[in-house]
Amino acid sequence: MTALVRVLLVDDRAITRTGIRAILDQDRALEVAGEAADAAEAEREVLRLSPGVVLADAQSPGLDVVGLVTALAARHGDSMPAVLLTAQGPDGTAREALRAGAKGVVLSSATPEQLVSAVHMVAAGYAVHVAPGPRHGAGSEELWPRPVPRPLPDPHGARADLLTRREREVLHLLARGLSNAEMAAELVVSESTVKSHVQNLLDKLRLRNRVHAVIFAHRTGLAPTACGCSAPPRAGVA
Repeated sequence: MTALVRVLLVDDRAITRTGIRAILDQDRALEVAGEAADAAEAEREVLRLSPGVVLADAQSPGLDVVGLVTALAARHGDSMPAVLLTAQGPDGTAREALRAGAKGVVLSSATPEQLVSAVHMVAAGYAVHVAPGPRHGAGSEELWPRPVPRPLPDPHGARADLLTRREREVLHLLARGLSNAEMAAELVVSESTVKSHVQNLLDKLRLRNRVHAVIFAHRTGLAPTACGCSAPPRAGVA
């Protein structure tokens, strides 16, 4: 059985924490281990709960997120939990926190599916960047995962040879974070056809869900590689 990813929510607004908890609780592979309203409480809860991911609001007025990331890095070193930030956009605070050791940023405007996927990504060792969306207008943005460092290739990567050309295309679009409806529009097919392709590729690759398919795509090099963005050497934002 796959181990649960334990998440600590950090935000000074209880109503925001409640909303995010409701989203994460929908994924059986995630467990909200606890909550914290400020950096000091978050540090104590990390010591007490040993979460795998700390999900914090980079722009929360009552939270020094840069100080939190710096403190966690100093205390835990390489064993620190993966810190994923939520933010309205790639601002200076988010950039500074990323330089301090946070693993990525997810936009506050992201869908619940994108948020859940981002949590799984950082838990698996990936950095989640914010990059220009290639399918949308200027100023739009989308999640772009990048391995830091790159995990070892999946030993079962040869299973990808079982995929048809169309299933590979669907896997590509999954890795870009597209929904079934968006994939249907991209491929000019029905949503039911997309669902069939998704289920077929999950069965062939012996993967549990869409999130695992995205991780598989990036681990095996089947995901798109050009994001058209400029990022710092560490996990960053465009």
